[in-house]
Amino acid sequence: MKKTAKRLTALALSAAMLTAPAGAITADGQSETWFDGVWSLIDAFSIKTEHDPYVLQNYINKYLEKHPEEMYDVINDILGLLDTHSMYLSSEEYSQGFSTLEGFVGIGVGLQQTAGGVQIGEVMRYSAAEEAGLQIGDLIVKIDGEDVSGAETADVASKLRGQEGTTVSVTVRRQGRDITVSIMRRQVNQVYVSNSTLTQGVEYIKISSFASENDWQAFSEIWNGLAKKNTRAVVLDLRGNGGGLIDVAFKIANAMTPDKGVTLAGVRYRDDMGGLDETVSTGGGLPLNKIVVLVNGGTASAAELLTGILQDTAENVTVVGEKTYGKGQGQMHLPLINGDKLVITTLEMELPGQGCWEGRGLTPDIQVGNSTVSVREDALHALDTSRTMCFGEVSDNIYAMTERLQLLGLIGEPTNTFNGDVLDAVTGFCSSYDLPAAACASPEMLSALSDAISALSGKTYTLDMQMQSALEICRLAAAKPQQYTVSPDGTWKRNS
Repeated sequence: MKKTAKRLTALALSAAMLTAPAGAITADGQSETWFDGVWSLIDAFSIKTEHDPYVLQNYINKYLEKHPEEMYDVINDILGLLDTHSMYLSSEEYSQGFSTLEGFVGIGVGLQQTAGGVQIGEVMRYSAAEEAGLQIGDLIVKIDGEDVSGAETADVASKLRGQEGTTVSVTVRRQGRDITVSIMRRQVNQVYVSNSTLTQGVEYIKISSFASENDWQAFSEIWNGLAKKNTRAVVLDLRGNGGGLIDVAFKIANAMTPDKGVTLAGVRYRDDMGGLDETVSTGGGLPLNKIVVLVNGGTASAAELLTGILQDTAENVTVVGEKTYGKGQGQMHLPLINGDKLVITTLEMELPGQGCWEGRGLTPDIQVGNSTVSVREDALHALDTSRTMCFGEVSDNIYAMTERLQLLGLIGEPTNTFNGDVLDAVTGFCSSYDLPAAACASPEMLSALSDAISALSGKTYTLDMQMQSALEICRLAAAKPQQYTVSPDGTWKRNS
């Protein structure tokens, strides 16, 4: 009966093919090409296609035997019909496009050429070099007993790298003393998480990528140290974060969630791979007065996942910036024996309130763009840099100072009163220029401020209005009572 129905359908298609030109519209409203119609007849009548569903696959194989140079294009054309994220990449293309995920195998140091030889300029966090005690400033003199004191940076770097699990002996000269350590090479991933204290009670955390477990470890250390600082508000900057490991984003979201049993988000796989898998919070996150998440068009994938979880589940979260990229699907990165990589979409991420944001992005609660500023020093009020100005003072010179602080994005608008906002702006400027923190604007600070504006005069630059908005929101939140109490041993307890 099924075969008879199939052949009756084919006869109907055959009649359509005899009377309709290529590009005709089928009964279901889809445009049918000439190939569609011909293939329907072949599929319906050929005894070969009934028993061999891989006819087209076999044809493509035969075509690629004649045209091997077209393999990448053919595979990527097919993947492009599935979704916009799946792709087939050579090893070189993959390294360029996913460099943050790949890392490298070595000991985890950055090198710099000096007059005395090759010196360690960076010791990467959580690396084998850090565990071995190597320090910035160490001069590398021997590798596996070979004298490298006269070698170039590239040669030293090549000798330090090697196969994962192998050991290298490194001799460094530190303060006139030679120190030799044995280090096992392993995967090294850069850490893309950093932080700083913006003002009393307000912490800034920047996550540029979710590249590895190192990023989760770095975030965890920062987050667990907030209570000791009596932090009340956090600016979480995810601008330009193109994503990375979904598991890392889930761990961070869970750490930031105070309440237990909150459905954070779901990951939907194919039905034969488990379907929907939801993640629920374990609770215990530090109860803050406010979290401001900064996003823009470069915020994508796992960074959007973290943003959306916080936006959908937390009342104390405000998302500030511009609409995000709109990548709500996740991919597996499958290594092939020849070094190429197949990146193929295997899942969709679903937020508890907004669902899957693929192709549409997430909309901030407060939409703010950054502005372009042109600096003209001759249009500003004259600044007297010879005397100190302190909190509570009212003068024209304070107005001249805050004019310049506004141009740097450190204060909303100029004022002639040295108030709390001005103090925060002065503190922020001193921190940026490595000047001593003080409750006053010293001649040293004013001279540095004048020099900074002089250097910018006649130039155009971008003023970070998004950061300024976030800081204003967090300052107000930090002025409210703290929701937890810190014990002398550093532990904290949520206030009832």
